[in-house]
Amino acid sequence: KTATWLTRLFQWFFAVILMGICSYMIHQYREGHFRVLPEVIVPEVASVLAVFVCTFSIMAIFFLGPTLQMVAALLDFIIFVLYLASAIMLRNNYHAHGFRNPLTWSMIDVRKAQGEKQHPDMQAGVVKTLVALVVIQIFLFFFTTIMGFLVA
Repeated sequence: KTATWLTRLFQWFFAVILMGICSYMIHQYREGHFRVLPEVIVPEVASVLAVFVCTFSIMAIFFLGPTLQMVAALLDFIIFVLYLASAIMLRNNYHAHGFRNPLTWSMIDVRKAQGEKQHPDMQAGVVKTLVALVVIQIFLFFFTTIMGFLVA
């Protein structure tokens, strides 16, 4: 139970960070009057759901019965699939050199259209962090899905 609880805390923490990154990117797109890309929307939705599910699941580990733990495992699976879909949508943004990532160039173009400094290194870092956290969340939610079905 302790390992699952710690994993849930990491999931919650990373989901909050992902929400912030995706919200920043969505804000940049909307402020520049650009269409928000699905590669940004899907991780945002997954992260918002993950915050609620992780909060529920942390309580379920200690206070709720096996039936609700099974519900938590099912919700984990749904979020796992959403993060997996996010990773597939972000598949062109896994380059170590940030300037080879299309999403980085998209963010630079949005900032250029707004007349702001482009900050290419910062935009590349934001995109790389987004991609890295999505991949980490896939592994964490896969682990808790398996653990949830085994415990419940």
